[in-house]
Amino acid sequence: MTRLVPFSPLRRAFPTKLKRRPRCADMVAFPDPRRRHPFHMHDMILGQPAFIAEALRRTSATDLSSFVGRPRRFVLTGCGTSFHAATYGARVFQEVMPSVPVLAIHAYDLAYGSSVSANATVLGVSHSGSTPTTNRALRRARRRGCRSLAMCGLPNSPMERVADHTLVIGSTHDRSWANTMSYTTQLAALAGLASRSKSHVGPSMEPALRGIARSLENTLACESRVRRLATQIARRARITFLGSDLDEITALEAALKIRETCSLPASGYHPEQFLHGPYLSIDDRESIVMLRSRDDGPRSAAISRALKASGASVATIGESARAQIRLPAVPRILRPILSIVPMQFLAYYAALARRANPDIMRTDIPRLRAGVEALFH
Repeated sequence: MTRLVPFSPLRRAFPTKLKRRPRCADMVAFPDPRRRHPFHMHDMILGQPAFIAEALRRTSATDLSSFVGRPRRFVLTGCGTSFHAATYGARVFQEVMPSVPVLAIHAYDLAYGSSVSANATVLGVSHSGSTPTTNRALRRARRRGCRSLAMCGLPNSPMERVADHTLVIGSTHDRSWANTMSYTTQLAALAGLASRSKSHVGPSMEPALRGIARSLENTLACESRVRRLATQIARRARITFLGSDLDEITALEAALKIRETCSLPASGYHPEQFLHGPYLSIDDRESIVMLRSRDDGPRSAAISRALKASGASVATIGESARAQIRLPAVPRILRPILSIVPMQFLAYYAALARRANPDIMRTDIPRLRAGVEALFH
């Protein structure tokens, strides 16, 4: 795959004042842009089994104790999709390191808010390794005396210059700005690291991790059904994603992704949390996508019935036997690696239905360009 066209804000971890501010279109430009289906995002979704296999191979060559060490306090950080991966990582590492406080803190808060204690180990997560706010967070943590680690999707990135140790988990740049393979490879790499812990939880993940690429290939078979669902959803005024346990993170990532590809107003919640206030705003203009796993029992079914009674359109996706679109069953810790895939297809095909290019971060809309430019400074 061809790498991202280089430009100065991405090549510098901490850009100085620019003489000529680069154009928004230049900032998000990739070689070989596409104007019709299949866009690059589609290729990246379909390529995820191979990308994940590579990430796991690279992770398996890393010694967990030398990379993570024995932290007294473990903080994972990132921005955007990578922050959702960091949130997942914090939940997983807390299970395999129960005696260590583990939390996810957004890179903005680490870079500009209260600093973490000097005895913390801080792991920054980024696909490109060029996200300025994440790199500022790592730099500040390092100045504070923290052990600074990086998980990056590409080699030779600016992130390597601000971290004590860097784990590179890939060699291919996600060709669409609606990142898909970058997210699933991060989840897989974080799970792979956690599986090598000495806790009782870690080793139990290893057999399923070895088969996760094949499980992902089976998950890709949901494309045609999700495409039909996306055509219906694209006509609605807004969409809400609901997920419990680790799939609460999937719901947040799904909302980010569909906003990113086609500007459809979206939000993500835990289903129980959604009942406590947000539920009162739904009507027949809203679509709800509910992730249902094998662990979701009668309470989840009761919530689903209540949502349908409200007049909203409700679709269920997951490993549950009652889900309208079924996914392969995997251990709960690995479930978000699969459950995000139909959400990626949904964001992609909703963009096509709304006549949007999912690859370009809506830079075709002038009023949105200032926000895109702010990403790189």
